[in-house]
Amino acid sequence: MSIWYYKIGSCKLLEIKKCQNELQAYKDHLHEELSIGFIEKGATNLKVNGKEYYIKAGEAIVIYPFVSHICQPIDLANWKFTMIYINKDFYKDILEDLNKSHFMGIKKLNDEDYRKINYMIDTMKGNESLIEKEEKIVSVLADIFINCDINIELVKDKQLEEIRKYIEINFLEQLKLDDIVMHFGLNKFGIIRSFKNRYNATPAAYQLQLRVNYAKHLIEENPNLVQVALNSGFYDQAHFTKEFKRAYGLTPKQYLKSIK
Repeated sequence: MSIWYYKIGSCKLLEIKKCQNELQAYKDHLHEELSIGFIEKGATNLKVNGKEYYIKAGEAIVIYPFVSHICQPIDLANWKFTMIYINKDFYKDILEDLNKSHFMGIKKLNDEDYRKINYMIDTMKGNESLIEKEEKIVSVLADIFINCDINIELVKDKQLEEIRKYIEINFLEQLKLDDIVMHFGLNKFGIIRSFKNRYNATPAAYQLQLRVNYAKHLIEENPNLVQVALNSGFYDQAHFTKEFKRAYGLTPKQYLKSIK
């Protein structure tokens, strides 16, 4: 697995990750970034919000932030893909510009699409100004993904969305179901069942995913993995290592080494 970061000063616009012949994540997970995956070789079953999609070489997938998903390659010996993660402070503007209700789906790529994507990546490596790089990202994403071949519907329920936001705000706290029951006036069984049906994760599993995502950001700034685990809500180092690898396909130590 290879990982590149493209930063302008302290601003990280993109993270680009390339994987070949390996399983990148072992369970349902989510990203706070806007995620774009390009299948270069082989095929995979992708589960998003409980629905399954088949994606093959020459196609791309756009996954909305905080949407639970898992990728299950058909044949690891014939599997290669590239992921682009767009910083959360940047994708908000993109989604506002690109009617976000249609900005999630599967897209068949042609030679011109690949040319634009590679040009965008090359632009990130160059000496262009920040505004030039931002414009290139928006322009390329709009050109390629404004009309996906398959649009994936994002199902939302107002109360469940409020519970999700509550967990996102308090994910570092020692949350209890009683806290959610008291805050929203629902019974425990109803919360667990409805939340899992909607987001393909229980509230506890969702909180765990948020902690792992947060730990990933901390590792970029702090090489002390014991402290990272504690600061992201993990009080057991083995548990932290296990969950991180299940989400990203690398242990925290391997991930730290890959980004140095």
